[in-house]
Amino acid sequence: MTPETIEALRTYGLAILLAPLAGAIIAGAFGSKLLRDRTHWVSLLGVAGAFAAAVALFVTMQSAPVDARSVVIPIYDWITSGTNSVFRFELLIDPLTSVMLLTVTGISTLVVIYSRDYMRHHGTPEKGYERFFAYLALFVFSMCVLVLGGNFILLYVGWELVGLCSYLLIGFYYGRPAAAAAAKKAFLVNRVGDFGFGLGILLIYLTFGTLEYGAVFDLVRQGVTDSGAAIPDGRVTAIALLLLCGACGKSAQLPLHVWLPDAMEGPSPVSALIHAATMVTAGIYMIARCGAIFTASPVAMTVVATIGAATALFAATIALVQTDMKRILAYSTISQLGYMFLAIGVYAADSAMFHLFTHAFFKALLFLGAGSIMHAMGGVIDVRYFGGLRKLLPYTFITFLIGSLALAGFPLLSGFFSKDEIIHHALSVHPILGVIGLITAVLTAFYTFRMVFLAFFGPTRVPEGAVAHEAGRWMLLPLFVLSAGAIGAGYLGVEVTGKGFHHFLEPVFEHTFIAAGALHGAGHASVAHGGFWAEYWLMVLSGGLAIVSMIVAYVFYVRAPWIPGLVKASAAGVHRTLWNKYFVDEAYSLVVVEPARRIGKICVALDDYLIDGIVWFVTAVPRALAYALRTTQSGVLQGYGFSMVAGAAVIVVLVLWR
Repeated sequence: MTPETIEALRTYGLAILLAPLAGAIIAGAFGSKLLRDRTHWVSLLGVAGAFAAAVALFVTMQSAPVDARSVVIPIYDWITSGTNSVFRFELLIDPLTSVMLLTVTGISTLVVIYSRDYMRHHGTPEKGYERFFAYLALFVFSMCVLVLGGNFILLYVGWELVGLCSYLLIGFYYGRPAAAAAAKKAFLVNRVGDFGFGLGILLIYLTFGTLEYGAVFDLVRQGVTDSGAAIPDGRVTAIALLLLCGACGKSAQLPLHVWLPDAMEGPSPVSALIHAATMVTAGIYMIARCGAIFTASPVAMTVVATIGAATALFAATIALVQTDMKRILAYSTISQLGYMFLAIGVYAADSAMFHLFTHAFFKALLFLGAGSIMHAMGGVIDVRYFGGLRKLLPYTFITFLIGSLALAGFPLLSGFFSKDEIIHHALSVHPILGVIGLITAVLTAFYTFRMVFLAFFGPTRVPEGAVAHEAGRWMLLPLFVLSAGAIGAGYLGVEVTGKGFHHFLEPVFEHTFIAAGALHGAGHASVAHGGFWAEYWLMVLSGGLAIVSMIVAYVFYVRAPWIPGLVKASAAGVHRTLWNKYFVDEAYSLVVVEPARRIGKICVALDDYLIDGIVWFVTAVPRALAYALRTTQSGVLQGYGFSMVAGAAVIVVLVLWR
């Protein structure tokens, strides 16, 4: 790259970071006093400015030679020791960074636009309007730090900032006990994963003596530590599994998935922001970025694939019986993230990023569509209390249907292409996990259209007191844009259009996932060179199964709505298990939460009685002396005179005694 190009990339990178940060600071500092109901403009300009810079960065990166599309740009040395930099604030810009930045800032811009009307009631800004937009901009800044950071320290800083912002946004309605509890749950569950993540970064430093991406990854490929000695057996696997702990927390994979469904207590734009393109994708990005570490450990890769497949199926089965639209979509998000983990675990990181990209469009569309329904139904989002909305909310219905078709894997929509790729790679590396992915695709189509038919078909019903109305222009515009993405984003990665998405990312993964995948029988070569008919028939199979599932959902919930009741009655135990999410929360409460509370009560008792008792005992002697001596301080002059004479007499006796 030329110095001019590097300087341009440096400018774009700083703009991506500083624009939303400035928006957050201005909204937070001046929103409540000066900006008030115009605060959204500050956040919108900041986030949209970051998106514009991300587009410019992407165009600049794409115009650079293929072998020069990765550059580390130092900004300043934060911590130095002598002439050496211990920690440097630096930006890593490559194709993976540019794709993530486009996705994050693009979806975030649409969410901020949507939020302008959503966070108003009858034209009046809701309480906390300024605070909400400050949090949104801060969230985008945090995610950009995570993505742009050129070393593990900056990755960790962004990682923790994202966790903090999610806590603030999920608990936005902090006056509601459920929202406050959900925010605490998200924060604490992520702390469990982040503890392992932090240990992984510490172990990286102890092993390699540096936290710079390039230096660490080069040493891993060479199989040596910073001293030149061979890496101890199992060390890379340990590092990968510790990093995976953090990914499971942020990306809501088993067993740390429990926070994400409860996060629905936040406003719907928050759900779209967290679940579509930002926080939950952080784990996927981190593993893809650390490909040199993960691909060096077949054990870690198998664990990643297994967790992904298990999570995808687990969450899909729970979504089959839920009635809250946002919770159905939350479990769908967990399931789709499982697909991405599965893809990475079978050495198809480019397919994982492709699914991350397409998923951002249709999942943001669905969450914002659910928010539009909730807005129209007076805050009600349970499909048991409304129906037949396609006539009352025609634009919401059309856009929601497009997002649902993409999520269900309907042929020729974006989700179909990216999901099919993952199943193809999984079948070629781990056939059992590939079959699980195929079964999950069938369940996904069914529960998605169960939700659609319950909400939009049948007799028209609205909650008591609700005045159903279509959303305003600020809310509809993002739905239309996201609908276009849900339809067309998948064509960026198909063979017909040259698989441009995958080729753009190839320089990032060619020495990690692609090279390691070739040794383990991954399907990259077959997809590209000789497996057209095999791929074609797999596409026909997965697409056909998706359509069959939609038809079954139509029969169950439109033509013969008595069937679900019959199934529920005949399999009451299974339904109860799925309704209660396999009782995982109850198990955690029994094994972790309640023992922790009991230990806490014991600690409080020890503090109140033992520690405070010791303190009381230690102070008892001076307090007793004080009690005895205070009688001498009566304020009577005769007594003070007697004390002076007695004291002088004692002094005279002591002097004469000597």
